[in-house]
Amino acid sequence: MRTFTDVDVYTASQERLDFIFANFKRIYVSFSGGKDSGVLLNLVIDYVRKHGIDTKIGVQIMDNEANYTHSEQFMHDIIRSNLDVLDVYWCCLPISLPCTVSSYEIDWQCWGEHDRHRWIRPMPTDDYIVNFANHPFADLFIENMDYATFWDMFAEWYSQGESCANLIGIRTVESLNRFRAIMNQDKKTMLGRMWTKQNTAHTFNCYPIYDWRTEDIWVANAKFGWDYNKLYDIFYMAGVPIKTMRVASPFMSESKSSLAMYRIIDPQIWARLCARVGGANFMATYGKQLDYKSFKLPAGHTWKSFVKFLLATLPDQSSVNFKQRFIQSIRYWGRVGRGLPEFIIEALGKAGVRFYLNGITRHGGNNLRRVVIKVPPDHLDELPCHNSMVTSWKRFAITVLKNDHTCKYLGLAPTQEQQRRQKSIQLKYSQVLK
Repeated sequence: MRTFTDVDVYTASQERLDFIFANFKRIYVSFSGGKDSGVLLNLVIDYVRKHGIDTKIGVQIMDNEANYTHSEQFMHDIIRSNLDVLDVYWCCLPISLPCTVSSYEIDWQCWGEHDRHRWIRPMPTDDYIVNFANHPFADLFIENMDYATFWDMFAEWYSQGESCANLIGIRTVESLNRFRAIMNQDKKTMLGRMWTKQNTAHTFNCYPIYDWRTEDIWVANAKFGWDYNKLYDIFYMAGVPIKTMRVASPFMSESKSSLAMYRIIDPQIWARLCARVGGANFMATYGKQLDYKSFKLPAGHTWKSFVKFLLATLPDQSSVNFKQRFIQSIRYWGRVGRGLPEFIIEALGKAGVRFYLNGITRHGGNNLRRVVIKVPPDHLDELPCHNSMVTSWKRFAITVLKNDHTCKYLGLAPTQEQQRRQKSIQLKYSQVLK
């Protein structure tokens, strides 16, 4: 185990569990079947047994219908072996999930009733399975509810109006966004613990293993003899680096790079998965080749004209979504701008890009000069920085070609329309919960 101060990460996680069990009346673990949530669930099970806690701990599983066979088996094994201490909600519900493998589907619905004949795998039949026919959420759940709304609804429902902890197995070394989520000074925490964050009126998200490294996960599994998802053994034998092994919904941007692994590991699941969501096979075959430098401009086009061509060929829903987001980005760069390092500002000048400076902004740990660009350049291939740092029409084109419907590549906040939609949903459910 790695030591950060005078306490190793295992001991620190035990101290955090002490705090959680002392300060929350209701506790549940969000379990995905991955290595991190698996270690977290094992930690909690051992803690409950060691301390003789007689209240069952909740387990929430959001089943995306497209799990690997190994993942499904691991989750069933650990649950069935510990039902005496676990209160399980394995949710196989018609929920809307992000889809980044198709130009035609911004979202896809898992376990949809109208798609029953196309389900990727049969619905499990264990007593702890929650489906559309037997769910306990009454009118709090609506068919095709989006994932984020369901997450919050479940949290508030499970709290039963009492202080509640949702234990989540994320680690900051896996992404800068996760590090920022932990270090965010503006969030509301439970008694100042930075590894907690209030999510709903009664529920806090808690991250007991946020400071573990990947090596710590596997050391813990070996040291304590914990069961784990044997899919990782197959990843290892296939040559996948330990730090890039990932188990997640296959059509999300974070995991589509490993989509082709389904074809090798679970061929039967893969065949049904391709029939379920259009674009899966194309992304698995060519996804890794779709980087910034690999895109070539068709003859007779500028990147600006190519973006207009792409938008004209898309279905209306996708086209309108991208247009709104691109307008938002152009207005942001043209009115506010972004803080950039001096070497990039100098390179912009040499490339002939027209811009002006708009004061100083705090960006990361530095004070940077804010650059405003009113007219996006066609491309900035010559810039000595990552292509996502400065606006350009090529950047817009790649966003479309990567089916990045949420426009993560552009680093955008939600549009006003999306914010209004989210607020209306929040208002709707706040009234239901009263």
